[in-house]
Amino acid sequence: MLGTLRSFRAARTEELIRFGTERARVRARVEKLGTARLLEVELQPGHKSARVDGKGARAAQYFGGFNVVLFAPEDLRLPRGAPSQRRRFLDRAIWNGAPAYLGEAQTYERVLRSRNAVLRDGGAGARDELLEVYDEQLAAAAAAIVERRRRFVGELRARVAHAFDRVTGGLKLEISYETALDFAAAEIPAALLERLRAERGRDRARGATSSGPHTDDLAIALDGRAASAYASQGQLRAIVLALKIAEIELLSERLGDPPVLLLDDVSSELDPTRNAQLFEFLRGVRCQAFITTTHPTHVLLTEERKDYQIVTGAVSG
Repeated sequence: MLGTLRSFRAARTEELIRFGTERARVRARVEKLGTARLLEVELQPGHKSARVDGKGARAAQYFGGFNVVLFAPEDLRLPRGAPSQRRRFLDRAIWNGAPAYLGEAQTYERVLRSRNAVLRDGGAGARDELLEVYDEQLAAAAAAIVERRRRFVGELRARVAHAFDRVTGGLKLEISYETALDFAAAEIPAALLERLRAERGRDRARGATSSGPHTDDLAIALDGRAASAYASQGQLRAIVLALKIAEIELLSERLGDPPVLLLDDVSSELDPTRNAQLFEFLRGVRCQAFITTTHPTHVLLTEERKDYQIVTGAVSG
């Protein structure tokens, strides 16, 4: 919540507030590159506000001072999950290192929702002028999304392959960004605009937009074969582990400061070998980590460790 102003669990603010209370507050003193800041987020039903050092802050002012990388059990389903899960992984990782990407993605999503609403409401031949406006806006917004994702996957590719080799030894892991808009960034708006116009009839029938970066995917291959179809359960988990390791390494290099790592009960989902590999990596990364677990023996760290126990909302330790 403090790192991204949203929960990775709850979809609505109300779900994060304790029953019987009107509001909730999360705050932390964060030190980054020698500078300390007090970050606060206050939640009320349907509303949240952020403060930095006691002063109200808009999202653009808030982001960038506190970077987190989350590793949750649902991430282990990423290689075989829906393409939307892999796009979400890319978008979160890109935004972590480039906060401006949030606004670019929100602009695209806003125009996409508006275009889809017109497609559903209008009959054949109806509201063409409005669709033309949305087509031009969507095509312009798409270029930044595709280029950012493509560049990020290019930067991540070698790191993921190396991390996977360290974790497993043997098989070759490759990732690539799959998009129908495989053009230079300057050519994407015109290419997508042409496609949107050509597919308008089909889009009306579907009530949804057929082309754009919202249909792209992150392809993951193991020795040249689709990992989703051919990888074993252990290999799939090693792939996700390699993706997270590569994300942490890239973010640390780009920002000059390692992110805070959040591990949400991941060890209970990993076999002993993968869990040992995860903590072997963590020993070599100078980042702070918050680890939730159902049993302390899952956490294979003995140095610089502090344990807390939470029972029915009360913290001890």
